[in-house]
Amino acid sequence: MDSNASPLTDESYWTTLWDGQQHKVRHLRWAYVANRQLAKLFERALTNFKHPTLIELGCADSLWLPYLAKNYDAECYGIDFSELGCQLAKRNLALAGVEGTVLCKDIFSFTKTHSAEFDFAYSMGLIEHFTSPQVVLEEMFSLLKPGGTMLTITPNLRGMYTPIARIASPKLLATHRVIPPITLSALLRNVGFQVTEFGYTGGPLKFSVVDYSPWRAVIGKWGHEVLCKCVNLTDIIVGNFLAALRIPNQQLTSPYVYAICAKPK
Repeated sequence: MDSNASPLTDESYWTTLWDGQQHKVRHLRWAYVANRQLAKLFERALTNFKHPTLIELGCADSLWLPYLAKNYDAECYGIDFSELGCQLAKRNLALAGVEGTVLCKDIFSFTKTHSAEFDFAYSMGLIEHFTSPQVVLEEMFSLLKPGGTMLTITPNLRGMYTPIARIASPKLLATHRVIPPITLSALLRNVGFQVTEFGYTGGPLKFSVVDYSPWRAVIGKWGHEVLCKCVNLTDIIVGNFLAALRIPNQQLTSPYVYAICAKPK
């Protein structure tokens, strides 16, 4: 691993996080405004490709890898350094009835042998877990073919989500770098990408962007289940209501920061 990009998490952190997902089969629910908006981002990012070779970086328990394999006739790869997370990603591909390759590796070792191999690369929560996000972006740049496209998504832990995270999961803030859209765009340009669009996404509300798992030890397993269901219902009901009012994506309430960029030909 590059010494200039020390991780803010370790494998035990992710094993603890994904352990609660082992006995749950999740699906992409289009009732969530965030999922609909993310699907449109993928559509824009992949508009110039037919049968793309793509990779998800940090693919643990990925629901989007099966979606892209099925809807874009893509040759799909995923990498993650969490063994349990990789098992969940493979399970999701199998449940969707699609093929894909999931490798349990860290990005720095992977890029040494896979330079300029992919048409499309994406991450949905990766670079913010490192002390130097730009070093990670440089590795992602090297994976793409000339003319390849990348979509980078990070949680928006600013605005109203900062005080929520301090109460629900203080460790969440300690393991994330806060990267505003303008900063993300500047980092990508420094690496050599041509940035085509950037900003906030995910709709006007998504409380589930915050991790509530630490509360399991306080309110018990069933109390935690009830809490999560209430959070998810709020995301669906209130999120769709605010979207119907045409509340725009913005720093205060939108759950994600994103950028679409291309590697020059």
